Amino acid sequence: MYFYIALAAAVVVTWLPRILPFPLAKLIVFPAFFKRFLNYLSLSMMTSLLVSELFITHKNSLPTLDLLRFLAMIPAILVGVIRKSLMLAVLTGVIAMAILRLLT
Repeated sequence: MYFYIALAAAVVVTWLPRILPFPLAKLIVFPAFFKRFLNYLSLSMMTSLLVSELFITHKNSLPTLDLLRFLAMIPAILVGVIRKSLMLAVLTGVIAMAILRLLT
């Protein structure tokens, strides 16, 4: 029983700070300069995640493209561009990667 209570508490503590800012940010009126900053924040976060995950580094040679991750990135970018939602884009990428791993 204590294990399940600890597990539930860990889930809440892990997800609450990650999910709660999204609805709260819609309620707050931000200054114009901060809105401009936030417009580029999701793009910069996605770029850093993509570059670090798409390329496999090798010692003494150029990095190579990870084809499976590249294929999973395509629907994630499409959803991100169309819906303009970082959370939905990441979720789409995770689901696409899971499907691709299941198929290979």
